[in-house]
Amino acid sequence: MEMLNDLRVLSTVISFICFVGILVWACSKNSKASFDEAAQLPFLDDDLPSSNKTS
Repeated sequence: MEMLNDLRVLSTVISFICFVGILVWACSKNSKASFDEAAQLPFLDDDLPSSNKTS
């Protein structure tokens, strides 16, 4: 029974470390430029002809 608790604690600690790692990566200045570029992708295809469908 004690081994099961140790596994639970270990998995919780590993999950928390992964969460903090993802948080640091997402908030880093190096990632900001690529996120800003990805955010602008939907607006880059404005020169395509729009459909004339009416709803």
